[in-house]
Amino acid sequence: MTLFIRKILGSLLILSFVQIAQATTIQKFEFKDIVNISELIVQGEVVDVSSFASADLVYTRVLIKVDDVLKGPHPGEFIELDFLGGNQNGKSVQIAGQDIPIYGERGFYFIEDLSMNAVNPLTGWGQGHFIIVQDAKGKEYLEKQMQYDSDEIVELANKKSSLATKLRNMKFSSTLVEKAYFNPTTPEQLRDAVMGMVSGAH
Repeated sequence: MTLFIRKILGSLLILSFVQIAQATTIQKFEFKDIVNISELIVQGEVVDVSSFASADLVYTRVLIKVDDVLKGPHPGEFIELDFLGGNQNGKSVQIAGQDIPIYGERGFYFIEDLSMNAVNPLTGWGQGHFIIVQDAKGKEYLEKQMQYDSDEIVELANKKSSLATKLRNMKFSSTLVEKAYFNPTTPEQLRDAVMGMVSGAH
């Protein structure tokens, strides 16, 4: 399966032990590309958020209760997603532009590859993150997360560090591609679009 990982890191600051600045760029996908690239697309609710340390890095683990599967094999009642960044035992990893789902939110989660250890497992960074919110009248609509700044590009300060090696192994892109694309605005519109594309591919 060809991987199309396009991540952006504005500036990465590891406190306590390591201090490194890192950025890369993200490819801006059309909605149909996000659907095609994603191995799994689920609708669900974030029921737990926790942090853990691994080597010199800190990750945030997000537990999602799966309400429905729009694409891919059913992962079971819950699915865990790990995002680089967080706080653990006085050690902090903060990534500018990182888009981590928060406790209690409901939404649609487009996951590129369940087997890959990525900085952000959602397809196209925040492009695969659609939060379901309600207006004052109770009508549901989608709030799409697109937290990145294409002007905030810096070089990795220490290219021989263990972090630099890990980031290179995560297949970052060095190209920013801008595209105009369809953006669903309601849960129903997103669901219908995904199901139509998935059924049309068979």
